Amino acid sequence: MLAIIWKDIMLEMRSRETIASLLVFGLVVLVVFNFALDVTPANVLELAPGLLWVAIVLSAVTGLGRTFLIERENGCMTGLLLAPIERSSIYLAKLLVNIALLVVFEAGLIPFFILIYTVPIGGNLAALCAVVLVGTIGLAAAGTLFATVAAGTRARELMLPLIVLPLQIPLLISAVQATGLVLAGHPLGDLGNWGTILVAFDVLFITMGWLAFEFISVD
Repeated sequence: MLAIIWKDIMLEMRSRETIASLLVFGLVVLVVFNFALDVTPANVLELAPGLLWVAIVLSAVTGLGRTFLIERENGCMTGLLLAPIERSSIYLAKLLVNIALLVVFEAGLIPFFILIYTVPIGGNLAALCAVVLVGTIGLAAAGTLFATVAAGTRARELMLPLIVLPLQIPLLISAVQATGLVLAGHPLGDLGNWGTILVAFDVLFITMGWLAFEFISVD
């Protein structure tokens, strides 16, 4: 499993294609919404959480399938599935790689988000990062699982968003609400049901991916 993680990370470090594409796409989304909506200091706390997560989700969906697509393009998927390891370990390896890629992407996106919309972070930057991280794990868990299915279809670029986005609606709503509370100055302990849904979504899809990957992974 560590060999798969190392291989994927080294490939990305050499090309930097995925992270660069995610960051450019996310910035374009933020800039477009900045011109399309009248974001003012009076309504920034109402609009900014949704805008941030729209940028993250749309960018993530375009990049989550990349780790499996590379294997198929290079004819390595058969060898990967025949490797003497549990197939669920392949899912976990790809999941950890996708989480790492999204975290690096978000580390570059959030400063631009704060700058563009003049979001009053105050002392809640750590809480914001925690909410984004928990939401990112859920995005990556669902995206990695269904990227396996989408990568085997002809319209793989269209199939993954069509499958994943409807499933991620509960996560997106909870993440937006939790982010709004954090930006308003509430501590993580005040997230209540929104925080619970985020964690439950993560646990559900990580467990589902671990159990189902063996049956849906085909060359």
